Amino acid sequence: MTEALPSPVDQWSGSARRRRRGAVALTFKLSAIYWRLKSQFYYGPQFAHFGARSRIRKPIFISNPGGMSFGPDVFVRDGARLEVVDRPGLPPGRLTIGAGVSIEQDVHIVACDDVTIGDFTLITARCSIIDTVHPVGEGTGASRTSEIAEERSHVHIGRRVFIGVNVVIMPGVTIGDNSFIGAGSVVTKDIPANSVAVGAPARVVRTIE
Repeated sequence: MTEALPSPVDQWSGSARRRRRGAVALTFKLSAIYWRLKSQFYYGPQFAHFGARSRIRKPIFISNPGGMSFGPDVFVRDGARLEVVDRPGLPPGRLTIGAGVSIEQDVHIVACDDVTIGDFTLITARCSIIDTVHPVGEGTGASRTSEIAEERSHVHIGRRVFIGVNVVIMPGVTIGDNSFIGAGSVVTKDIPANSVAVGAPARVVRTIE
Protein backbone atom coordinates (compact mmCIF):
# COMPACT_ATOMS: atom_id res chain seq x y z
CA MET A 1 0.00 0.00 0.00
CA THR A 2 1.52 3.28 -1.05
CA GLU A 3 1.51 6.31 1.24
CA ALA A 4 -0.70 9.15 0.06
CA LEU A 5 1.16 12.22 -1.10
CA PRO A 6 0.29 15.57 0.53
CA SER A 7 -2.17 17.62 -1.46
CA PRO A 8 -1.11 20.92 -3.03
CA VAL A 9 -3.21 22.73 -0.41
CA ASP A 10 -1.36 20.95 2.43
CA GLN A 11 1.98 21.71 0.81
CA TRP A 12 1.05 25.39 0.44
CA SER A 13 -0.19 25.58 4.08
CA GLY A 14 3.01 24.03 5.40
CA SER A 15 5.13 26.36 3.30
CA ALA A 16 3.13 29.39 4.51
CA ARG A 17 3.59 28.37 8.15
CA ARG A 18 7.34 28.00 7.64
CA ARG A 19 7.49 31.45 6.02
CA ARG A 20 5.55 33.00 8.94
CA ARG A 21 7.83 31.36 11.49
CA GLY A 22 10.85 32.57 9.55
CA ALA A 23 9.46 36.11 9.38
CA VAL A 24 8.76 36.14 13.14
CA ALA A 25 12.25 34.84 13.92
CA LEU A 26 13.80 37.48 11.65
CA THR A 27 11.72 40.24 13.31
CA PHE A 28 12.92 39.21 16.77
CA LYS A 29 16.51 39.03 15.56
CA LEU A 30 16.40 42.47 13.95
CA SER A 31 14.72 43.92 17.06
CA ALA A 32 17.45 42.48 19.28
CA ILE A 33 20.15 43.98 17.04
CA TYR A 34 18.39 47.37 17.03
CA TRP A 35 18.12 47.59 20.84
CA ARG A 36 21.67 46.34 21.35
CA LEU A 37 23.01 49.05 19.05
CA LYS A 38 20.76 51.74 20.54
CA SER A 39 21.85 50.74 24.04
CA GLN A 40 25.55 50.95 23.27
CA PHE A 41 25.54 54.05 21.06
CA TYR A 42 22.59 56.09 22.34
CA TYR A 43 21.91 55.23 25.99
CA GLY A 44 25.45 54.15 26.91
CA PRO A 45 27.22 57.50 26.33
CA GLN A 46 24.69 59.24 28.60
CA PHE A 47 25.51 56.98 31.58
CA ALA A 48 28.31 57.43 34.10
CA HIS A 49 29.33 53.91 33.07
CA PHE A 50 27.65 51.45 30.72
CA GLY A 51 29.18 47.98 30.68
CA ALA A 52 29.93 45.88 27.62
CA ARG A 53 27.00 43.95 26.15
CA SER A 54 24.47 45.66 28.44
CA ARG A 55 21.06 46.31 26.88
CA ILE A 56 17.99 48.42 27.61
CA ARG A 57 14.87 47.51 25.63
CA LYS A 58 11.89 49.88 25.20
CA PRO A 59 12.12 51.86 28.46
CA ILE A 60 9.23 54.12 29.44
CA PHE A 61 11.44 56.73 31.11
CA ILE A 62 15.11 57.23 32.03
CA SER A 63 15.85 60.27 34.21
CA ASN A 64 19.38 61.63 34.84
CA PRO A 65 21.35 58.71 33.34
CA GLY A 66 24.56 60.52 34.28
CA GLY A 67 23.95 59.24 37.81
CA MET A 68 23.64 55.60 36.67
CA SER A 69 26.35 52.95 36.37
CA PHE A 70 25.78 49.55 34.73
CA GLY A 71 28.19 46.64 34.84
CA PRO A 72 28.60 44.30 31.86
CA ASP A 73 25.81 42.06 30.58
CA VAL A 74 22.94 43.93 32.26
CA PHE A 75 19.58 43.40 30.55
CA VAL A 76 16.66 45.77 31.22
CA ARG A 77 13.43 44.65 29.54
CA ASP A 78 10.42 46.55 28.22
CA GLY A 79 8.61 49.23 30.20
CA ALA A 80 11.31 50.07 32.75
CA ARG A 81 11.23 53.42 34.55
CA LEU A 82 14.68 54.32 35.93
CA GLU A 83 15.01 57.57 37.85
CA VAL A 84 17.90 59.31 39.56
CA VAL A 85 16.53 62.32 41.42
CA ASP A 86 18.65 65.34 42.28
CA ARG A 87 17.38 67.18 45.36
CA PRO A 88 18.49 70.83 45.74
CA GLY A 89 21.23 71.24 48.33
CA LEU A 90 21.81 67.48 48.72
CA PRO A 91 24.31 65.11 47.04
CA PRO A 92 23.07 63.76 43.71
CA GLY A 93 21.45 60.33 43.66
CA ARG A 94 23.22 57.23 42.34
CA LEU A 95 21.94 54.03 40.77
CA THR A 96 24.55 51.27 40.51
CA ILE A 97 23.73 47.95 38.85
CA GLY A 98 26.27 45.13 38.87
CA ALA A 99 27.30 42.61 36.23
CA GLY A 100 24.81 40.18 34.75
CA VAL A 101 21.73 41.72 36.40
CA SER A 102 18.40 41.02 34.70
CA ILE A 103 15.50 43.45 35.18
CA GLU A 104 12.19 42.24 33.76
CA GLN A 105 9.18 44.16 32.42
CA ASP A 106 7.67 47.29 34.00
CA VAL A 107 10.15 47.67 36.87
CA HIS A 108 10.35 51.10 38.56
CA ILE A 109 13.53 52.18 40.35
CA VAL A 110 13.95 55.56 42.07
CA ALA A 111 17.34 56.62 43.45
CA CYS A 112 17.35 59.89 45.37
CA ASP A 113 20.41 58.88 47.35
CA ASP A 114 21.88 55.42 46.73
CA VAL A 115 20.37 52.31 45.13
CA THR A 116 22.84 49.47 44.55
CA ILE A 117 22.00 46.11 42.95
CA GLY A 118 24.63 43.36 43.17
CA ASP A 119 25.94 41.08 40.43
CA PHE A 120 23.70 38.41 38.86
CA THR A 121 20.55 39.51 40.66
CA LEU A 122 17.17 38.87 38.99
CA ILE A 123 14.37 41.42 39.43
CA THR A 124 11.15 40.08 37.96
CA ALA A 125 8.19 41.97 36.48
CA ARG A 126 6.44 44.99 37.98
CA CYS A 127 8.71 45.49 41.00
CA SER A 128 9.30 48.88 42.63
CA ILE A 129 12.56 49.83 44.35
CA ILE A 130 12.62 53.25 46.00
CA ASP A 131 15.06 54.90 48.41
CA THR A 132 12.87 57.85 49.40
CA VAL A 133 9.27 58.76 50.23
CA HIS A 134 6.92 61.69 49.90
CA PRO A 135 6.53 63.21 53.41
CA VAL A 136 3.34 62.74 55.37
CA GLY A 137 1.50 65.92 56.40
CA GLU A 138 0.30 69.18 54.95
CA GLY A 139 3.56 70.01 53.20
CA THR A 140 4.66 73.34 51.82
CA GLY A 141 3.49 73.18 48.22
CA ALA A 142 0.34 72.46 46.29
CA SER A 143 1.70 69.30 44.66
CA ARG A 144 2.83 66.06 46.31
CA THR A 145 5.01 65.41 43.29
CA SER A 146 7.58 68.05 44.25
CA GLU A 147 7.73 67.08 47.96
CA ILE A 148 10.48 64.52 48.59
CA ALA A 149 12.00 63.53 51.93
CA GLU A 150 15.41 65.10 52.57
CA GLU A 151 16.78 62.39 54.85
CA ARG A 152 19.70 60.30 53.54
CA SER A 153 18.67 56.76 52.67
CA HIS A 154 19.57 53.76 50.53
CA VAL A 155 18.51 50.44 49.09
CA HIS A 156 21.28 47.84 48.85
CA ILE A 157 20.53 44.52 47.16
CA GLY A 158 23.27 41.89 47.29
CA ARG A 159 24.59 39.40 44.74
CA ARG A 160 22.46 36.62 43.24
CA VAL A 161 19.25 37.85 44.86
CA PHE A 162 15.87 36.83 43.40
CA ILE A 163 13.10 39.45 43.61
CA GLY A 164 9.67 37.99 42.80
CA VAL A 165 6.86 39.56 40.78
CA ASN A 166 5.21 42.72 42.20
CA VAL A 167 7.66 43.14 45.10
CA VAL A 168 8.05 46.61 46.65
CA ILE A 169 11.36 47.44 48.35
CA MET A 170 11.15 50.46 50.64
CA PRO A 171 13.85 52.98 51.69
CA GLY A 172 16.58 52.04 54.14
CA VAL A 173 16.60 48.32 53.25
CA THR A 174 19.57 46.01 52.73
CA ILE A 175 19.00 42.54 51.25
CA GLY A 176 21.87 40.11 51.71
CA ASP A 177 23.49 37.94 49.05
CA ASN A 178 21.68 34.89 47.67
CA SER A 179 18.32 35.75 49.21
CA PHE A 180 14.88 35.09 47.73
CA ILE A 181 12.00 37.58 48.07
CA GLY A 182 8.60 36.04 47.33
CA ALA A 183 6.07 37.54 44.93
CA GLY A 184 3.97 40.43 46.22
CA SER A 185 6.17 41.08 49.27
CA VAL A 186 6.72 44.54 50.74
CA VAL A 187 10.25 44.75 52.13
CA THR A 188 10.45 47.33 54.93
CA LYS A 189 13.50 46.12 56.87
CA ASP A 190 16.80 44.34 56.26
CA ILE A 191 16.80 40.73 55.02
CA PRO A 192 19.90 38.68 55.94
CA ALA A 193 21.93 36.80 53.33
CA ASN A 194 20.75 33.33 52.32
CA SER A 195 17.15 33.96 53.41
CA VAL A 196 13.69 33.35 51.95
CA ALA A 197 11.36 36.23 52.86
CA VAL A 198 7.67 36.66 52.02
CA GLY A 199 4.71 38.78 53.02
CA ALA A 200 3.69 42.37 53.62
CA PRO A 201 5.70 43.34 55.51
CA ALA A 202 8.23 40.71 54.42
CA ARG A 203 9.57 38.36 57.06
CA VAL A 204 12.14 35.59 56.88
CA VAL A 205 10.50 32.15 56.70
CA ARG A 206 13.51 30.03 55.84
CA THR A 207 17.29 30.09 55.81
CA ILE A 208 19.01 28.68 52.72
CA GLU A 209 21.66 26.19 53.82
